[in-house]
Amino acid sequence: MREERIAPPHPLAALQYPNYRLFYSAYLVGTLGTLLLFAATLWQVYELTGSALLLGLTGLARALPILVLSLAGGVIADRVDRVKFIALTQGASGALPFVLAGLTAAGLIDVWHIYVVTFLSSTVSALSMPARTALVPGLVPRRHMLNAIALASSIFQVANILGPAMAGVGIAAFGLTATYLANGIAHIVSLGALALIKVAPGEIASVDASPYRSVLEGLAFVRARSIILIMLLMDTAATLLGSYRTLIPIIAVSLGSGADGMGWLLAAPGVGSLLGTGAILALGNVRYKGWYLIGGILAYCAALVFLAVSPWLALATLASGLLGFFDSVQMIPRNTAIQAITPDALRGRVSSFQLVFSGGSPALGQATSGVVAAMLGAPLTLILGALACTAVIAGLTAARPDLRDRDLGDEPARAAAPPVHAS
Repeated sequence: MREERIAPPHPLAALQYPNYRLFYSAYLVGTLGTLLLFAATLWQVYELTGSALLLGLTGLARALPILVLSLAGGVIADRVDRVKFIALTQGASGALPFVLAGLTAAGLIDVWHIYVVTFLSSTVSALSMPARTALVPGLVPRRHMLNAIALASSIFQVANILGPAMAGVGIAAFGLTATYLANGIAHIVSLGALALIKVAPGEIASVDASPYRSVLEGLAFVRARSIILIMLLMDTAATLLGSYRTLIPIIAVSLGSGADGMGWLLAAPGVGSLLGTGAILALGNVRYKGWYLIGGILAYCAALVFLAVSPWLALATLASGLLGFFDSVQMIPRNTAIQAITPDALRGRVSSFQLVFSGGSPALGQATSGVVAAMLGAPLTLILGALACTAVIAGLTAARPDLRDRDLGDEPARAAAPPVHAS
């Protein structure tokens, strides 16, 4: 009997829906501003201090709000109008870069100012990202969910190409003040598209339950569907042990470049991610999503080693591009499987739990990579991280044969978590 083959949809199928187009536009412009801020603050910290350790602390400032507040963001996302909440947080994000622009222009900027703004920006992101993630499946029919999630992931990738490149060129040509101003304006512009989205609210969780009970219900669902946790742990291994972004300024300088070289090294993963997204879009709703997750992360580890040993900027840029490519190859099938398994009433909370891993671990990885690089140097830090990540992936693959299931993520979404009783 021949195996049924699912015909790939049009690569831009989700964009035929007006609400999704508006969401895509707003998210793209806002994320572009976020990546401008990320690159500019990294360069300014390194310019002020020349310290790998203090670069790493920017990651800690990003990690703490995500780890502490993401679950609260999930509870909010399941109780409010997600579009209005996203717009509110987008406006708050747009105000922060103007503070750095003013301090930089006045010559009063200090490292602690950058840490505070980074912390506040991450706080807003931790509260709003579960609502963004949970909103996407409600903007398109279920048959286009992978396409919508893949296109949404391409937002970060496109912004990751343009944002760091624009930041590097902008810093070199116009200075940090202008770069921060551009970041703030980008966030504000995105509010216009968000204001035009007209979509019926998704299934809202009961507000009779306490926030604490709501969190427990979300965690109980993840525990009942433990494959979600396993997939998130695998991604965490890559983003925590294989973190590299904080080390990019150091690598750029060691290869004889400056802010422009840093911009290209930070932009290259976006190019690779965009190509990876295109490959997944062309394949459609792929089977064996777990194998894409496993293979993508192992290839990511190999690219880390390539980056560590690259003697020239061109090779380092290629290695950075491969990191982005393989990250997309594993990320899109993984996120699609998680969203497909999760019912709408729990999507905000499950997305917030996912954000604790996918958002908190990269920021923690930036902090730990900075600390280790201060002692061992950037190249050895990358190689050791790649080896440790490979060991974790091999262990989880051996322990969970359901990762290799053909139909992983194709089961209907249903709330299978056991009842939760607040003590």
